[in-house]
Amino acid sequence: MWDEVLARFEKQAPASVMARLALERAMPAAWVDEVFEANRQRQYPRELLFSTVVELMSLVSLGLRPSLHAAARQMDNLPVSVTALYDK
Repeated sequence: MWDEVLARFEKQAPASVMARLALERAMPAAWVDEVFEANRQRQYPRELLFSTVVELMSLVSLGLRPSLHAAARQMDNLPVSVTALYDK
């Protein structure tokens, strides 16, 4: 997935792409899920992992996707519906 993002945006938004790569290296998905598990109270992981939510929100916050809905629709392997994503 990241190869597609890099190819599409490296010419249009190099700072956003570099920031995304830095975040990906600084906060790997497994680590994000471990932190969630260690600190959760009533939340549950089931099909939608916290790292997936972080990934989608980072795409939006870095300007690589215009909205959470757009990011979710373009994600190939989103394990839940967009409605379930918003509920989370």
